[in-house]
Amino acid sequence: MNIEISYALVAGLSTVLGGLLLLYTHLKRVNVRYMIAFAAGIIISTAFFEMIPEIPSNTLIVVGVGFFFIYLLEKIVLIHACKEEECSYKYHNVGWFSLLGLTIDNFVDGAAIAAGFLIDPLLGVTVTIAVFSHELAQGLSTAIIMRDIYSNKRILFALLIAALLTPIGAYVSRFFPSMIFNNILAFAAGSFLYIGASDLLPEAHEKFNWKIILSVFVGVAFILVAGFFLE
Repeated sequence: MNIEISYALVAGLSTVLGGLLLLYTHLKRVNVRYMIAFAAGIIISTAFFEMIPEIPSNTLIVVGVGFFFIYLLEKIVLIHACKEEECSYKYHNVGWFSLLGLTIDNFVDGAAIAAGFLIDPLLGVTVTIAVFSHELAQGLSTAIIMRDIYSNKRILFALLIAALLTPIGAYVSRFFPSMIFNNILAFAAGSFLYIGASDLLPEAHEKFNWKIILSVFVGVAFILVAGFFLE
């Protein structure tokens, strides 16, 4: 198994881990906003400091394409990170169409991990960290939304299907022409910026809270420090 597929598998399974933590541990009693804020710091800093600097200037427009594609996808499937008291099936489409949206997101994440490893192994590891944190928060939020109307087993089955699309995305990307990997990375950077800045951050900030702000910057510092030591 190629290293990028192994990393993508681990990152993808964090979706299931998020669901398990929410459904079967005391985490369900804890405010998940701090984890969402931490994930936001990681994913935004990865896009700005690790991914975009590696993208050729002639493909920067694809960053915008990725940003608005994920925006449209989220508005259609209506599953996003949210605080427990705001997650209700009355306001979210949580059927199989939503699962389709999750799988598309995970597939793109897997392709981004593969593209990162092709361009620079260090970048691949950093993208994997960002995907892991994002999918962990996604798993938590999806479990919160779905648990009012679905059994725990059905929720975990749905999350497992979504999770497996991450290594599948990494595997399928090996058949893409190498010339488009910069575009994949640019597209993923745009999606990371949308997910972090337009989805995770607003949901973490219900009101002014220094702990939330600190959690964001801990995520940023984590990527900067990890990049320094890995390099």
